[in-house]
Amino acid sequence: MKRSSSQPLLKYFQESDREEKAKSAGKTCRDLYKDKEDIFGAIACKIAHLSINLREPIKRYEEISWGKHGIWTHEQKARAAKLEKQLKARWALEKLIEDQLNCFQTDYNKATVPTRLKDVAQLLMPKGAPPLELAAFTWLGDWRPSSILELLGSLSPFLSESNGVKQVLPQLVNEIRIEENVIDEEMAEIQATCVLHLPFGPMKYSSKITPLESIQTEFEKIYKVLSRAKMLRFKALELVIKKVLSQTDAAEFLVAFSAIQDSIHQFATYSRSPKAKSKSFQGRKYSTIH
Repeated sequence: MKRSSSQPLLKYFQESDREEKAKSAGKTCRDLYKDKEDIFGAIACKIAHLSINLREPIKRYEEISWGKHGIWTHEQKARAAKLEKQLKARWALEKLIEDQLNCFQTDYNKATVPTRLKDVAQLLMPKGAPPLELAAFTWLGDWRPSSILELLGSLSPFLSESNGVKQVLPQLVNEIRIEENVIDEEMAEIQATCVLHLPFGPMKYSSKITPLESIQTEFEKIYKVLSRAKMLRFKALELVIKKVLSQTDAAEFLVAFSAIQDSIHQFATYSRSPKAKSKSFQGRKYSTIH
């Protein structure tokens, strides 16, 4: 029995001796403390026995708890290592996406101000693109920005967040088309100026501006319009990659976009080849005979 701070030391030893004798005689605390004045002693006895009986299970619980804690710590470290590996892969994927976007931006911004008519033709209709490819998607020298968004709409069923894409896409397409119309109107105005005011005959020019300077002014206007078209094209692609799609879907879209561009180019190139023309002619001849 534990002595309280207010209990005299002599009384404490007397009660302890009484408890030992009771135990040897097989008596309980209730038998030992029958007087009303000793009721607090009986309660203290019960608490002491209870603490003795509970001490061993607590030790066992602590051993089990420490064992579980070790297992939990090991699992936590394993999960942290796995998360770190996934984060590294995510950062690597993010860098690849950013590099691909930078590649598009560099390609879209590599044009210079045209100085000759054939330079303008090269910007509007690049020589490397076959006519069928130009007819398929070309708008001022490359993909129409709204076509990129429409391509995303056709690929949305294969994306992880297809419902969200379908909700956001119509508004983005509408906004991009408004900007496309503004650029189209500016280009139409330049074309009208070239047709009406730059004929191939003698013309009265202002004394301050030579014919060559006037033509160069129109070239600079064309360059500005094409630059705006390129910026809008990149804006549409950047919206798709950074604002609409998740990181994984963005990577998949870039792969699909590149594959579609390559497929269109290969098909257009093959269709222009003499071998393809020969097969097409033989097919028409066969269908006419039969």
